[in-house]
Amino acid sequence: MKWLPLHLRRQVHLSTYMYRIINNISPSNCMNKFQYVSGGSRNSNKCNLRIPKSKSLKDFNYLGAKCWNTLPNDLREFEDVKLFSNAYKSRLMASIVNDPQYSENNTFSDFHTLPP
Repeated sequence: MKWLPLHLRRQVHLSTYMYRIINNISPSNCMNKFQYVSGGSRNSNKCNLRIPKSKSLKDFNYLGAKCWNTLPNDLREFEDVKLFSNAYKSRLMASIVNDPQYSENNTFSDFHTLPP
């Protein structure tokens, strides 16, 4: 079976929810919790979100922004949530299958980044 490990499944679900928030498919009060990076930052042209400080590293604002910022730009540009989710799942699966150094990391605040 080709199932993603639990921590990657959590990452896909959070990324899908963030996709809905960024593309205004979720309630508007959710979008008010996030701010784009602006100004002279290197991340401003990538449409990254500002990562707020968090004491527990389990706050939704912190995890959502950090998860969104790990996504490659080509995944962020999908037009449909299902296409986004399926493409992200398949790319995560391919990256862990092809990486002999992969090891599971079940911490909430560490996200698996896709190779370029």
